[in-house]
Amino acid sequence: MNTLESKTEELFVGSYHHSLDPKRRLIIPSTWRSLLGDSLRLFVFPHPDKQCLFLYTLQEMNRRLAQLRSADAVDENDHQAIRALTASADALAVDAQGRVRIKDELLAHAAVQNKVVLVGTLTRIELWSEEKFDLALPTDSPLAENTFFGSY
Repeated sequence: MNTLESKTEELFVGSYHHSLDPKRRLIIPSTWRSLLGDSLRLFVFPHPDKQCLFLYTLQEMNRRLAQLRSADAVDENDHQAIRALTASADALAVDAQGRVRIKDELLAHAAVQNKVVLVGTLTRIELWSEEKFDLALPTDSPLAENTFFGSY
């Protein structure tokens, strides 16, 4: 199973290669669907600097919204940041077959034509086009090296 359990939550790990179906729907892996809770909803945001999408569960979205709600709504910079973030986002309902339909504009942001890679990054899922994902993989990572392999 491609999930890890912590004391308070299960985490998304692993990667899956999928193709969009003829109606441009994407299957969420069954091992990850159980992490969505009863809502079976995901929230999708384009990454501001990279050609990928971030997908959050309702629980994680509520945690992040609490941070946004604490921002000063009167402060113009905070308000503009919230507007930019929410204007490009979308809420996705997972259907009975475990599929979601992501807006064409969001798929275009990630340069998705047909083949996608879903990557579990602990508290979220990243969606990449297969081509962009291969280019984005680091050749080495000091964080991973120190965290997981530093004691060997």
